[in-house]
Amino acid sequence: MTLKYYLYLSHLKLGLLAAQVTSTVQHETEVAVDLKFVRYSRKAVRPERHDLDKLEKVVRHLQDADQIGTPADPGPYFQACMRMRWQVIPTAGIVVFAGTLDDQVVVLGGSASHVVGGGDAAPLGSVPPYLIRKLQELRPDPGEFDDERFHEALSQIGTGLPGPTQRVEFIAKRLAERPGPNGALLGSPIYVALAE
Repeated sequence: MTLKYYLYLSHLKLGLLAAQVTSTVQHETEVAVDLKFVRYSRKAVRPERHDLDKLEKVVRHLQDADQIGTPADPGPYFQACMRMRWQVIPTAGIVVFAGTLDDQVVVLGGSASHVVGGGDAAPLGSVPPYLIRKLQELRPDPGEFDDERFHEALSQIGTGLPGPTQRVEFIAKRLAERPGPNGALLGSPIYVALAE
């Protein structure tokens, strides 16, 4: 198993998705020895699942159901390993990851509260209407925000984030896109980790 250095891990998405994945029934196990006068009993109960266990369960389910594609493929979720810039925007309570892959701008947006070590921000950033409104506010001239301007804004955000790029891997829920050359894709990440 390869260890991953997570930058973003959405505890809320993992909890909601893991609860929907059918799993084998967990039983409580008891071992008892009865020696006429003395009885010894021991119960083994499985502990609550850790977020990384939930992540593994959710990813395995999405892969088995053929729900994960690439940014260029249609499908409800997409996975990639690419160079991205990222920035936490504390005033908006969101984090934005952005990069370009094969002439397509990929922007991931989520709640700043899910940045590993990100503090106590309210988990609002992954809710699509809130995220889209906050992305709109990042533009110098927010103006009217129709589909065309939205994709222009994604392209501007994708090319305009400051700072160095890092090679990251992620799985995200597809929220909105304009396919084709010079297209733009917006996703809500389940996780983002530094890639090797």
